[in-house]
Amino acid sequence: MSARPVLDGINPMTWRRTVKEIRAFGPDLVVLPAWTFFLAPALGWIAKSLRRSGIECCMIVHNAIDHEAAAWKSRLSLWQLSKASRFVTHNRDLADQISAVFPDRAVTVFPHPVFDDFPMPQGTLQREAEMEFLFFGLVRPYKGLDILLEGFALSDRKDARLTVVGEFWQGEDDCRRQIAALGIADRVELIPRFVSDAEAAEYFARADVVVLPYRSVTGSGVIPTAYHYGRAVVASDLPGLADVVRDGETGWLVPVADPNALGKLLGQLKRSETEVAGKRAHEFGATLSWEGFAHCVAGTADGTAHLASVATGTNGSIPERSTS
Repeated sequence: MSARPVLDGINPMTWRRTVKEIRAFGPDLVVLPAWTFFLAPALGWIAKSLRRSGIECCMIVHNAIDHEAAAWKSRLSLWQLSKASRFVTHNRDLADQISAVFPDRAVTVFPHPVFDDFPMPQGTLQREAEMEFLFFGLVRPYKGLDILLEGFALSDRKDARLTVVGEFWQGEDDCRRQIAALGIADRVELIPRFVSDAEAAEYFARADVVVLPYRSVTGSGVIPTAYHYGRAVVASDLPGLADVVRDGETGWLVPVADPNALGKLLGQLKRSETEVAGKRAHEFGATLSWEGFAHCVAGTADGTAHLASVATGTNGSIPERSTS
């Protein structure tokens, strides 16, 4: 089925047209993303109008508020959330935040599913060092690239290289200055742009470890991508990451905003360890299926049962593949 653009976030006339078309379609459930304050007025108004017509509205919440939002942006995002019937999100900490504000709404947690349709790597990138680290994705201040650069320098590994792949939200010049000041320019490669899925596959394939030194986070699409390609992860010990990184199994967790701890870990990692963790990461990633996520969004019992096996992790073991 092809997509047809109907909604313009800044044109209220299209909001009414969107509601009219949805009502004509006659759905039992409408799924809406709650992602950024910019679309909050449109999506909140649409959800409110549809619920008045007796249509259930499930919002998939990536962030209750933007990571670097002003107060008025936060209020706008919360207004949007107030119009939902129920919520699905990717980590328990965010679910607790939502429940605290909307205690009368159901919130279901399912970790970010692993992408299973990314292209296979062709092996076009040659290894440049014994240990290859990768930072991937849009570069924003909360993602802590500066922490990683400092930690990488502190690791003092001459046999390692760090590749940074992603468009800079801001601060590219500051990043280059930091690299020069730390004396690691010969061991850091910057790819400061958006890359295609095919290119991304090559960078993940070359990496031994994918590093996420985030200062804050509610969830990440980078981890499921790493798991898809069988790559271990080093991540900050934050609820949105610790939910899906099994410390010492699928990767390693480090204290938040602690370049010394990060540098120590990066300096100690061996390829034999990352290879084992990468295999476990791939196995664990197989349990985070889009089918299970769809069950959660639809509100079926199967999704809830699958969620319990994936997200609880009470014994620290890798959950079995879902049969749902």
